[in-house]
Amino acid sequence: TPAICANAQVESAKKTFQSISADPAKTKKYCEMAKVMEDAGDQADEASVAKIQTLIKDLGPDFGRAWNTGGELDENSEDAKVYNAALDELSNKCT
Repeated sequence: TPAICANAQVESAKKTFQSISADPAKTKKYCEMAKVMEDAGDQADEASVAKIQTLIKDLGPDFGRAWNTGGELDENSEDAKVYNAALDELSNKCT
């Protein structure tokens, strides 16, 4: 059933975010990506989009899949809460 699949994807994303959180170099890249996204806001230009895509690629295919999982979730679901909590934990490492 789809719910089990989503849970597996969310669990995988959570582990990926925790793994990045434990790696200072990857945490720095994630924070750099988050800053570019924040600075660009809804007005991301081609340079910002290219930089974000490069940083996602630098963070590895697992991060890319984990990142994309967020866009597939119903924001009010339990899965989304687990996903967002794991991402927030990583984001909290950015200063």
